[in-house]
Amino acid sequence: MTVVRTIADLIDEAGSVRGLVLVGIGGHGAAGKSRLAARLADVVPSVQIVATDGFFDGNQFDLQRLRTAVIDELLAGRSAIYEPWDWAAGAPSGTTVAIEPNGVVVIEGVCALHQLFRHDLDVRVWVDAPTDVRLDRAVARDGESSRSIWMDVWMPNEDAYIARDRPVECADVVVDGTHPFD
Repeated sequence: MTVVRTIADLIDEAGSVRGLVLVGIGGHGAAGKSRLAARLADVVPSVQIVATDGFFDGNQFDLQRLRTAVIDELLAGRSAIYEPWDWAAGAPSGTTVAIEPNGVVVIEGVCALHQLFRHDLDVRVWVDAPTDVRLDRAVARDGESSRSIWMDVWMPNEDAYIARDRPVECADVVVDGTHPFD
């Protein structure tokens, strides 16, 4: 059975009387979280994706805003509307995203299994990949000039978050993000 099918089965099993299934896909940067979320959207009907990267504020990730603007709204049965961060512009995007409170909503990103909202998730997935693979992917995506930021800032910050918050321990499934997801 493929990883994607395994997660789709977990979503089916989670089902929800509220008409909404919340899925968290966490993992280190460049481990394959976004790729897995997109692949899941190809297989599971009605998937909406929320990237935690959209909740950056220029200095740090505003997970409280993700909690109140998205998760709390969806759990209350209301549409979640938020303005994501535009990484290329280095500023808020100036546009809004609406997520409807039905079907499957995937929250993906390094902090997707954060203690602030992990207990509200119906399915929790951790994507793992070796450090060298993640660094190669990050540099291929962000450019060689980003290597030192990844090595000196992002990766140590992620390691500190993972040691402190222990998101892997809450995962329903841990998947290897080294290879493409079938």
